[in-house]
Amino acid sequence: MEVIAFITSIFYWKKIKKTHWKWFSFYLLFIVISECIGWVLSEKNAQTANIEFYNILVIPVEYIFFIWLFHITFKKTNLKWLPIACFGIYLSSWLIDIFTHSGAKPVFYSSSFTVGNLILLVLVLGFFIQLATSNAILTFRRNMLFWVSLGILLYYLGAFPYYGLRNVLAREFQEVYMTYTYIVYVLDCFMYVMFTISFIWGKPNISSSSS
Repeated sequence: MEVIAFITSIFYWKKIKKTHWKWFSFYLLFIVISECIGWVLSEKNAQTANIEFYNILVIPVEYIFFIWLFHITFKKTNLKWLPIACFGIYLSSWLIDIFTHSGAKPVFYSSSFTVGNLILLVLVLGFFIQLATSNAILTFRRNMLFWVSLGILLYYLGAFPYYGLRNVLAREFQEVYMTYTYIVYVLDCFMYVMFTISFIWGKPNISSSSS
């Protein structure tokens, strides 16, 4: 589904190439490449390198990109301060995770992931409130960020307990961990379906704050 979303973005490149949404296509390419690297590391049983790869690079890029995307959307509204504050909070939590786990056996950064999760949910909620209280609600299906936000909401809300408790589940509740892992895979696929729809149905110049 990640590959399909990326290919779709290329197919609709003409529509997005002169807008900030072109960076969404590059983001999807980054995700596809990162997943391939992660798969190779897993196949070689390089679990330590794989965990660090996601902790240090992939996951932070995911959160920072989405925070930036909402920053672009909110910069002309009364919520323009929110993404900036969210970035500061996430960066602080990520740095705390790095220093807390420095020198220890590599583990998934559940704390900063949980903070990032909450931040995205706050940003998505802010977007939906803004959308619902403006005339832009009349064209919500053509708003690219609507579909992206819907995908983010369903995935990160559904996966919130999984990633927040991932280290504990993997260590002490293997059966629950594996079952939930498959559920998260399904949610992840659904999110990328929403991303794909955003390119097909959405228009990059549709605002979420039309008066």
